[in-house]
Amino acid sequence: MAVILLVGIVAIGSVSIVVLGGVALQESQDTAEDQRIEQVFVQLDEGVDTVALGGGSTREVDFDIRTKEGAVFRKNTGRITVFANGTEIANESFGSIEYRRDDSTYAYQAGGVWRGTGADATMVAAPQFHYRDGTLNLPIPTVTGEEQLSSGVVEISKNHTKAPVNNVGYVEGKLVTVEIESKYYNGWAQYLRDRTNNVAVKVDEANETVLVKLGRPVADTNFTQGVYATGGGGGTVAANHSNAQIDGPVRAEGDISNGSDITGSTEENVDSGLTAIDDVIYTKVKTARNDTSIQTVDPLNTTLDGGKTYYVDSDITTGGSDVDVDLGSGNVTLILNGSLYMEGDDLDIDNPSGSNSFKVYMTGHYGQSGGSVGYDNESKRLQLYGTSNSTVYITGGNGTEFFGTYYAPRDDSAVNASEPNTAYDYFKNGNTCDGWDVCLSSGHADIVGAIVGGSTKLNTNTEMTYDTSLSTLDPDLQLQDGVFPPPITFLHVSVHEVELDDGEDDERILIADSAVVSATN
Repeated sequence: MAVILLVGIVAIGSVSIVVLGGVALQESQDTAEDQRIEQVFVQLDEGVDTVALGGGSTREVDFDIRTKEGAVFRKNTGRITVFANGTEIANESFGSIEYRRDDSTYAYQAGGVWRGTGADATMVAAPQFHYRDGTLNLPIPTVTGEEQLSSGVVEISKNHTKAPVNNVGYVEGKLVTVEIESKYYNGWAQYLRDRTNNVAVKVDEANETVLVKLGRPVADTNFTQGVYATGGGGGTVAANHSNAQIDGPVRAEGDISNGSDITGSTEENVDSGLTAIDDVIYTKVKTARNDTSIQTVDPLNTTLDGGKTYYVDSDITTGGSDVDVDLGSGNVTLILNGSLYMEGDDLDIDNPSGSNSFKVYMTGHYGQSGGSVGYDNESKRLQLYGTSNSTVYITGGNGTEFFGTYYAPRDDSAVNASEPNTAYDYFKNGNTCDGWDVCLSSGHADIVGAIVGGSTKLNTNTEMTYDTSLSTLDPDLQLQDGVFPPPITFLHVSVHEVELDDGEDDERILIADSAVVSATN
């Protein structure tokens, strides 16, 4: 019996070795074949780019995919649209040459080679999209026709060049957006992030779209209003409660209720054109975590000195402790990955000189109940910056003071009609501020400065006074060149057409190398 068992075990082991060895061999062969097919598409890409961009009138490439089915031409698998300050200046559709092997997809599209589709797509060979030191070059080949491209020698020849497509060349100071719709969008996104930065690139997976923004003037306004409510139609202002008043001009993307309680000019249902600064703040947080020159501190036990940048990785809740800031040696910057809640305590700013100020970039909310915050009657000394999800709540009786600015524009309201204001919720439960991004509540608080945020409500016995000295003050995001993402100055769009001939039944496929965008900073 023992001998029989031993023989059986040996037999099973031998079979296992054979099976596993066969699997490993097959996987190795599959990997080699995948790499070979990728290289075939890379050679096709190089040939098209060479001819389209002036490297010769014709060229032959060996499209050796070793299959009878060949590669399939698919029309309208992508589109590129270019805008300058919202005005469309180029709109081109393009197709792809696609080959499928088992569960893998390989494709040539718009000057690049991609593997996989949708969220699984990766780049094999880069398209002619180059952004460096303010210069952008973006050739996009497009594929038309439904014919198959057979395995074998493919001849590539150039038809003609059309330039320029756009009538806008000089775009300095404008927001230029390049929108690429593609079934290989994830590969495009990975590549474009490498060529620009993470903040410049956004992905809409539902619509298989990648959006690249250049030359975006983020802090694109100054504090010329006491209250500026952004958030689209939800960016409303209400000052119609007993003894509630705004002394100064007010603008809103939505409606303004009871303008009689506003002493300055009013403009409602306007398009602010302001952009959220979420990416700026989150990038600052990420940088601060890894920058040893930025001090991590407890601001309740440390005076924040001028000329320095500090980082706090949690909420700041005073609860009996003041925050002390000394501007004698320059600006003070606090990067706060959390909220700032002043619970009846003071935020003291000492030794102000020149244009020095205390700037707080926070991912969370601002709440104040009592206490004195800022520097008396010089609102420019305190500048708070928030994200599009930040909320504000200021309340308290006589003696409550806030002197400062708040800048957190948004595309949509952070708080819907039935939702609580987070900053208000921190201090007490109730519904006084439900549905409002910025809530200045009752209690005769002295609020002086300017607020650029979302929907704004003033409750009973609340007065907001605009500091007219802020009219020439621009929000300071401390960004190089004052824009985010990268700048762009010149824009050029042109189209180049080349023709592919595989020699089979004299079928020809047109490829248009279009939307060549050039920019020099």
